[in-house]
Formats: sequence, structure tokens, C-alpha cells
Amino acid sequence: MVFMKNLCEDVHAPFPTSVMTAAVSLVLCLITVPGNILICIAIIKDPYRELSTSFNYFVLQLALSDVIVGIFTEPAFVVWHIREALDYGVMDTIWIVHLTYFISCTASLLSLSALTLDRHLTVVSIRRMLSTRSVVHICVMIWLLSLTIPCIYFATGFYVFAFIFANTAVIITFVIVTFSYCRIYHKLKTQVTRWRSFCQDHMASKAIVMEKQVTRAFNLILTFFILCLIPSCIMIYIINLCDECDCIFIHWLRDLQFLLTLVNCSMNQFLYAWRMPSFRRAIAAILCNKWVVVNRYTIPPAPIRITISGDESSRTETLEFASPRKYKYITDTTDGTSNNNDNVLQPQNHIQITCV
Repeated sequence: MVFMKNLCEDVHAPFPTSVMTAAVSLVLCLITVPGNILICIAIIKDPYRELSTSFNYFVLQLALSDVIVGIFTEPAFVVWHIREALDYGVMDTIWIVHLTYFISCTASLLSLSALTLDRHLTVVSIRRMLSTRSVVHICVMIWLLSLTIPCIYFATGFYVFAFIFANTAVIITFVIVTFSYCRIYHKLKTQVTRWRSFCQDHMASKAIVMEKQVTRAFNLILTFFILCLIPSCIMIYIINLCDECDCIFIHWLRDLQFLLTLVNCSMNQFLYAWRMPSFRRAIAAILCNKWVVVNRYTIPPAPIRITISGDESSRTETLEFASPRKYKYITDTTDGTSNNNDNVLQPQNHIQITCV
């Protein structure tokens, strides 16, 4: 067994291999780009003002890295493998495909690690949430590492760097995800036992519900990680260490290890955003053009009635609040003045809010 003896770089890939890789990459591109762009817009716009947390900022970071996968890496795979299938010369441009692949996947794995550690910090640590400045610093560091580390590829070549990538980024991310969620699960189990000992059945029931949610989320994340990235690492080992493997087999492994990593990037949006009701609600509001306002109005503790009337439907509703709560509104300033009693929601449903 000799390292990197049989890489088959001088042997042309089979036609079905190139066509399959191009077709799957195109499908993954169509899945990755729209979903992650919607997630980014939902966090940036935040129509219901409930997504401004460090966890969701890391979800935004993860979505941005996956958008780059869908915009640059997967289209590059499509074009390159179509040219390969048509017997065009492609080896001169292979570095573009490899570099975009390593940059985007490094950013995605680092974002996944940061997101998981944030969950661990929130549940296990005394300091419950990272500050916005800390999140920004971590995100900047992620992109600096993602843009600099893959440059080692030019010194080592694809297969050596892929071997290094499999033994560092992928395995370290797997260890971080597994360790963090095991710690979170153990912390929740401890809390349930503690609250039951103090006869806090209501708090214990809440902790049990959270424990089940964490367990379900962890099982999904770990399942996709094991099904996608661990086989990709094994294929890298086979490509580099198998000196008697057939070249057709090597080419299939080469493309499959690419595709498995890209599948994991495409599935991140469903594992971390789409399964959360707050994200689905925000995206639905954006798609239906139900823009909720930017400003906030604090309703005092005394009971207050708010009458909401629609100009088009002529329907009136009265809401009564007995406790302090936040209300969001936009003041109509089209005439250069603002009236706190005539606040208008835009752009489509013309709703007037009047304190009575």
C-alpha cells in the first residue's frame, strides 16, 4: 500500500460518471441557492423581530457559506463535468473547481462548528449568549480561515489537501458536534432530575420537551453528517491508499466524495432553519409581502384598547391588553409630519391603528 500511487489523473473519466456528477450538481444547486437566500433574507429583514439571536446569526453565516456553494462551487462542477463528458480539455481549469470547493466547504464546516458551540454555550455555560460583536469577530475569523487555508492546495495538490481536509476539518467538526450535543443532552437530563427533586413538575415537563427536541435535532444532524461526510472521508482514504484499484472505480469515488459533501451543504438549511417555526413564519411573511414594521411602541401596564380597521374590507377589530408588551409600527411621514395616532403598515394592506 503506497500513498498516492494510483490517482488515475491521466485516465479519462467514464462518460456516465461525468454526466451523473453534472446532473446531481445541477439539482443540488437548484435546492441550495433559493432556500438559503430566503433564510438570509428572513434573518436580515426579521419581520417579526424574533430572529436576532447569536444562534440565528450563525445560521445566517452558515446559509451564506452554503449560498456560495450553490452559486460558485456547484455551477463550476456542472460546467466542468459537462466539458469532461464531451472530451474537452478540462485539466487546465480544474484548480477553479477544487479551490471553490475547498473554500465554500471550509466556511460551511467552520460555521457549523460555531453554531453548535453557540448552542452548547447557551445551554451549558453560565454565560448564556454571545454578544453581537463576538459573533461578528467569529464570522470574520471564519471567512479569513476559509480564504487562506485552502491556498495550501496550490502547494500540495488536490489529493494531498483533500486527505488533510478529511483528517482535520471534517473529523474535528464531527467531534465538536457530537461532544456539544452530548453535553447539552446531559445538562438537560440533570436539570430534569433537579427540578423533580424540588417538586417543580412544570419546569421538569418543559425540560423534558426541550430534551426531546434536542435529541431529535441531534439525531438528524448526526445522521446526515455520518451519511454524507464520513463516507466522503473514507473515499479520500481509498483514493490515496489503494494502489490496485481500477481507474473507473477511482473516478467514481472522486466524484462521489465531492457530491456527498455538497449534499450535506444542501441539507443544512433544512436541519437548522426550515424545521424551526420562527423561520417558517418569517419566510412566509416575506413571501406574502406581509412586512411588519421596524419601530417599536411600548404599551403601558394599564389596560388599553386598540382598534384596528382595514380601509378595503371596512372591518374593525378591538384588541385589549392588560400587561406591558411591545408593539411595532411605522409612522406615515409622507406629508413631512408624523402622528402617533395614525400609524400605517405598508406596503399593501393599508391598516390604521388608533388608540381609543
